[in-house]
Amino acid sequence: MLRSTGLALVALALGACGGAGNLKPETPVGVNLAGTWRLNRQASQDPQPMLQRMRDEQMKQMRRRRDYARDDEDLDTDIEGDGDGGSSGPRRTPRGGAQQGTTERNGSAGGQSGGRRGRFMRMPYEQALGAVLTSDALKIEQSPTRFALIRGDDRRSFTPGGDSVVSVVDGVADQHSGWAGREYVIEVRPQVGPRVIERYGLSADGHQLVEKFTLTEEGWPKLEFTRVYDPGALTPHGLPTSN
Repeated sequence: MLRSTGLALVALALGACGGAGNLKPETPVGVNLAGTWRLNRQASQDPQPMLQRMRDEQMKQMRRRRDYARDDEDLDTDIEGDGDGGSSGPRRTPRGGAQQGTTERNGSAGGQSGGRRGRFMRMPYEQALGAVLTSDALKIEQSPTRFALIRGDDRRSFTPGGDSVVSVVDGVADQHSGWAGREYVIEVRPQVGPRVIERYGLSADGHQLVEKFTLTEEGWPKLEFTRVYDPGALTPHGLPTSN
């Protein structure tokens, strides 16, 4: 029985690896994503409002936990006297450590100002997306053996069909990338933190770049959004013009 269970677990692990192996190294015929692209905001979904809703929901949950902890503490406050204002009855004090435990729960959930800026409100999706949230320009370099994404000073390079271990905010992650149909797909599976899947391909008419993101993590709702880019660099604003 133990032997068969072990074999089943091995099969599942191989199956998971096989899923990533479906990303191919060969560039599809006629697909070229290389170039400089500028974000078309009107045609794109903005992830910021989605992230804000998640943050607001987390704050609501934090407040509910804090209020629950306070209610629990109030139920265990001192009980004196015999109901007539006397002190003949036994004095009941809070359970040992209850006060301290409540403080710790509030701190870990962001009950104090420092906690709100700490782990509870860290917004792992924002950290995983990084420069994606701050850059309106994207440059892609593509060759048979390399695929690179450049956003400002942030540069990420991939080997089509390759697997690697990369650094992420909370440690390391398995990274797989390659071609799936006419899209270049990047999948990052960290030991701790969000799983991120990125897809890059051309629109139906071939004139725009389409970027799709899917992020998932236990305890958080799934985040999905699509953005569209037009060819060409961003137009500088506020530069002097010559006569």
